[in-house]
Amino acid sequence: MVKLCSDNWILDKIDTVLFDKDGTFLNSDIYWGKLVELRTFALIKEFDLNPHLFFELCYQMGYDIKTKKLTPNGPVGVLSREGVINSTIESLKKMSVNTDFGTIDRIFVKVHDNFLDNLKNFVEIIEGAKDCFDKLKNKNVKLAVVTSDTHKNTKEILKYLHLTQYFDLIIGKDDCKFEKKTGKPALLALEKLGTCANNTISVGDAPMDYDMAKNANLKGCILVTTGQVSKNELSKYTHCVVENLSEVTIND
Repeated sequence: MVKLCSDNWILDKIDTVLFDKDGTFLNSDIYWGKLVELRTFALIKEFDLNPHLFFELCYQMGYDIKTKKLTPNGPVGVLSREGVINSTIESLKKMSVNTDFGTIDRIFVKVHDNFLDNLKNFVEIIEGAKDCFDKLKNKNVKLAVVTSDTHKNTKEILKYLHLTQYFDLIIGKDDCKFEKKTGKPALLALEKLGTCANNTISVGDAPMDYDMAKNANLKGCILVTTGQVSKNELSKYTHCVVENLSEVTIND
């Protein structure tokens, strides 16, 4: 077991760490920014919308074209996939387009499948993450990715970034019918890894990652500001907040 700490906090007797993906160790602005653009193009084509709505639709989905950054309030990167779809339905309704969950889900799935062919152009590991993985694995800590992205997408991303060897398990949105914030995906990961909540923490970049840890009764949650949520906002949920994973010290 290991102790993870910074200048302000300590989490000890840890043998398992559940990592979020986007914004935690993957640059979400590049990855999700491109996906939002592709989704928006698909929506405009599907519903025969005015192309001038492209910028507004991207912003409504949580990506600012001008700054090339995800917006702090999402919904992409902040809400679950289901939440993003429901938010998209509401945005389209304001544009006099009535649609349903199944239709938007189908469009998103098709976009994701096509995106895999160009994946390597839009994935970038966040500085400090790989060093953190190295230190944890060298101390025989079990690592898993628990993400709201699909299992297939996550597997391909880990493969391309040469990170597959670090993770003992992937839990994607299609591996568990419950949203991450319920804690159920974390409990599924613990069951498959054969470990317990008392010796497990989660690491993420958004309030839902804290909610997952809390509802799964994990020992704690480390939140990083490498995503789209500010340090001040994340600090409302836990005092275990760092600006980068390189700030986390790992000792026996």
